[in-house]
Amino acid sequence: MSDLVKKSKIVPFIDSTPSSAATWVQIKKSTTFTLSMNPQTKTYDFIADEQPVTEIDSYQPSLAQSLTMFKDEPDYENMFNMLFDEASGEKAHRKMLVVFYQEKGSYTPAQSETAVDCWKAWQPDATISFNQLDSVNQSIDFDCNFGNKKKGAVTVSDGVPTFIEGTWSGTTFTPATVSASSTPANSETPANGDATPSNNTDPVGQGG
Repeated sequence: MSDLVKKSKIVPFIDSTPSSAATWVQIKKSTTFTLSMNPQTKTYDFIADEQPVTEIDSYQPSLAQSLTMFKDEPDYENMFNMLFDEASGEKAHRKMLVVFYQEKGSYTPAQSETAVDCWKAWQPDATISFNQLDSVNQSIDFDCNFGNKKKGAVTVSDGVPTFIEGTWSGTTFTPATVSASSTPANSETPANGDATPSNNTDPVGQGG
């Protein structure tokens, strides 16, 4: 029987240092994960067809989150500070990672003969829109509205996720450029010290 994809296999991160090299903070204490794809459609009423035809132009994904407020947790500290500052305009934009740990593959870095494990990932530019802070339910509700995004893979070294842009063919990943395969595209230091393979998101520990 095939394995059921658990909620801990799809992991969101947010960049806590937008003005410098990305520092990824895992969003851990959210109680919801709804990735809405929001297809953008256009309908054509061709004279040769009896019925109008709807085509998909693009997608505009958004990720709804309800973050339980635990003081001193890195995800709370980052999101509360944005809410408190009423971040708008450019300050409301953050890079994000969405890592699909159920989708494992490998690639061989430049100047190496050893394959490296990697996992499918998106890196979108997201606009963070806050909806409410609910002190009764102890939560902050916000939406991450994805704009331009890169598709590729994430590798993990010492708990630090590194995104590499590229393409997939089955379980084989090919970096977009030679330099991307040898130079981390973003994310050098996790803000909380255990960014990716931690307990409930360990891609190896859960048989990923």
